[in-house]
Amino acid sequence: MHFGGIKAIEDLNLKVREGIIMSIIGPNGAGKTTIFNCLTGLARPTKGHIRFSDRDITSFASHAIARQGISRTFQNIRLFKEMSVLENVMVAQHASTRSGLLSAIIRLKKFQDEEREVRE
Repeated sequence: MHFGGIKAIEDLNLKVREGIIMSIIGPNGAGKTTIFNCLTGLARPTKGHIRFSDRDITSFASHAIARQGISRTFQNIRLFKEMSVLENVMVAQHASTRSGLLSAIIRLKKFQDEEREVRE
């Protein structure tokens, strides 16, 4: 990934196995944010491909990538200050739930089941 003459990412090959928690660390300007921007569709790599579950998602829009199960958060401590950390993370799960606004408002069983699953 290049920005003008600056190489942000070069020859990155990253595999993450299901159920593994990992981190990307490095100094400012090392390309960490650029990696996440590419993985989540906010930026496109200048060459190469991004694969998820044996599928090329390089050209997917960010909302389509979120539907695949890839999401991110930003460095803000809380996006919604009146909500807990868990509730802030749950907001991002809307792309993977099937219940609509009405079922959430009247708290249908389908919504409650999905909410319980997201909390776990």
